[in-house]
Amino acid sequence: MNCLCRKLCCAQQGEFRAKLKALLYPTKEGIMGDNTTNLTIRFLADVDVPKISPFFKGLSETSRSFYHPYPFDQDAVAKIEEELHNPSCVHMGAFSDEKLVGHVWYRGGGEDGYPGLGVAVVDAFHNRGIGQQLMQQIEGIARERGEQGLALTCYRENYRAIRVYAKQGYRLVGRTGDDVQFRMVRNFADDDTPYTIRGVYASSIPWNIAPLTTDTWSLDDWKWYIELLNAAGCNLLKLYIWPTQYYHPDEPELASNAWRYQVWHDALAYARVMGMETHVGFSSGTVPPSTWLRYPELRAEDVNYTGITLCWQRGKARILPYQEYLIDTFADVADSFVLWFADPGACICSECRDYLWVMLDALHTLSKVIDGRATITACPWWIENIEAGRSGFAPHPNLRHRIAAELPEGSAVIIRSVEYETIDIMREHGLVPLPLAFFLDPEGGFESNNILPEPKLRQIDAWFEKGLSEKHTASLAYRLTPHTQYPGDYYFFRRQLNPTQSRESVLTGLGEYVCNPHGRKDFRDEGTHFASAVESLDRWWSDRMEQDLEDTVTGLNALTERHDAVRNLADAATLLRQLSRGLGDQSLEEFTEDLRLQMSPMPIFRGLTLDYLWSGRSRVFLQLRVQNWLNRLQA
Repeated sequence: MNCLCRKLCCAQQGEFRAKLKALLYPTKEGIMGDNTTNLTIRFLADVDVPKISPFFKGLSETSRSFYHPYPFDQDAVAKIEEELHNPSCVHMGAFSDEKLVGHVWYRGGGEDGYPGLGVAVVDAFHNRGIGQQLMQQIEGIARERGEQGLALTCYRENYRAIRVYAKQGYRLVGRTGDDVQFRMVRNFADDDTPYTIRGVYASSIPWNIAPLTTDTWSLDDWKWYIELLNAAGCNLLKLYIWPTQYYHPDEPELASNAWRYQVWHDALAYARVMGMETHVGFSSGTVPPSTWLRYPELRAEDVNYTGITLCWQRGKARILPYQEYLIDTFADVADSFVLWFADPGACICSECRDYLWVMLDALHTLSKVIDGRATITACPWWIENIEAGRSGFAPHPNLRHRIAAELPEGSAVIIRSVEYETIDIMREHGLVPLPLAFFLDPEGGFESNNILPEPKLRQIDAWFEKGLSEKHTASLAYRLTPHTQYPGDYYFFRRQLNPTQSRESVLTGLGEYVCNPHGRKDFRDEGTHFASAVESLDRWWSDRMEQDLEDTVTGLNALTERHDAVRNLADAATLLRQLSRGLGDQSLEEFTEDLRLQMSPMPIFRGLTLDYLWSGRSRVFLQLRVQNWLNRLQA
């Protein structure tokens, strides 16, 4: 990247961060308080028509550019007056001492099948929650009148408004034809979901395969994924920072990780724009490898992973600086910090035999560091093993009850979704378990389980039915490689948000989102074709019928001009088809080289091909992956 490009890139990122800060975290001087006791919300009447022009004047140029349902002249006033007597239109106002300070309306005939909504609040009354109150009021009216939902458009840079809409339950369905506004819908049936928390754990596991794994992602990658998650109905994003990704300004050898902290920070801020709760996870005893090497006397007596864990009791002073800097960096964009125990590593030395004490001390210590800036969420991974004395741990009788009793009532706690007894124990103690659906993207096997596209629709259906029987009210999906697995993510969250929606309808909705984002009528069939291709792909994993995979590749390749997300999925399916045919008469080396040549033009696989062309050793590394993929498909 040349100097000018670098300066422009930095300037754009700086502008993005400044915009987020101004819109999401206004200064105290810009907040006029929440005293709205003299506020009245009611239908607009003919007597209110003279108040509309002064209302328009109370909107700044920025507010007008975002609002603009009319040209803000007398014709606009006349149109509103006319619509007051139109039964398909509703106009409501927020009044302070009978002065019109907020306006919300809807009219029938919206493009996305629902009445179209608009809302604005005069600038002097921003940051008081008036816009949200107006939206809640008009939603109630719409429900009473039998409407199934509402639709709106919002400028893509209007972060404050997007956040209000997303928090109210509006989801992205696409963009306007000029690509400058989001199209969003509010489906009232979404409120009936038993799953009030629908989260994704987007693991930045340090595999360094650009752009497949999220540890290599730019902010634009994150924005694409966060927008798709919003469209699906996800309302929580969790990141995890591995010890090899830690950064601290006093450690020169960690300088290469500085960029990730900034990208993650801005990604979390954007997730908040999209109405999501944000969690940042890290492990209690882990440190960068350089620190582990520097202090051999503080190293953990390891279980699980080795080489990244210090003993909490002996090494706390060396562990905390990384955690303190991490917390300070993300506190303004994180709703909660997730503290992982016993994963990826844990210490079982004599000083850590009482692991309950270790967990409680870490929670207490880090709670003081957080100092009310966010909540803290416990993730006692392997807690069943620890309680039973497996994996090298001493037995800890009743550990699950004992740790649950120490956590504040109402706290969230992350548990493996298959540990049903542990989930019940946490509920008994008034906690909110977040069952982690690990099956979506299991680790291991040289990532072969993650790169090859597998929607897992049937597994998701089975998980969902089991979750309903267990009365789950929250979920946390585990995702490592979103570019090749996003159909499963979308289906996972839509199943929770609307349990009665058919599979075909869900996948068609996803197809319309990625293939026809502008809602063009001449592309209406694209969503159906996309759904058919994904169904064929899912069916192939069950029956291994060659025609299903052929239909997938053909169907996706016919849609690739619509969106990069479709191109990536089509390329991944093409790779899968080649692997499914096996070696034939070729040696593994010959097969790998042919596969590499086929993958090289595919942007999604550049981390496995183009990035490594300089090294003969890297081709051997790719060969190991190919061998593992073949083994998996033959299993």
